[in-house]
Amino acid sequence: MSVSKRSRDPICDVCGHCHVQGVKCATCGHVGKYIVPGGPNRPTAGFMPPVPPGSLDQPNTTPPWMIGITVADFKLCLEVFFSLLPQLQHAGQLDDALSNLDQIKVVLDTLPDYCQTDQCPSYVMGIPCRPILKALQRISMYGAPIAPYIPLE
Repeated sequence: MSVSKRSRDPICDVCGHCHVQGVKCATCGHVGKYIVPGGPNRPTAGFMPPVPPGSLDQPNTTPPWMIGITVADFKLCLEVFFSLLPQLQHAGQLDDALSNLDQIKVVLDTLPDYCQTDQCPSYVMGIPCRPILKALQRISMYGAPIAPYIPLE
């Protein structure tokens, strides 16, 4: 008996549809997360985070970490971002990297699964974090940036 690819995908705990973690649901548009905190998918301290390989003609050469910012610092930046979200939306300070709020929420919800003192990974559940950090560095509220300046390649 053959099972369709959709029925083999895990059930998302955000929307209840079957789709891969960190990927936008084709049915409703949510980005799902099914990692169990502290479970078998929890990364250990000092691990080498995975980086999507890219295509054969354009391999992904992104470093696995964002050197200069810890997981705890990046999590704090995202928490500040979500606390200021209404003001930022009103001021029109959201750019394309910050437009997918469901995806950024999945990153924020997943960061506690990482060792908080490790360098922040460049990808969390396949979601690129470098563009998010760069966009947060460009946003300032009350004269101070939301994220500290970290030179990223």
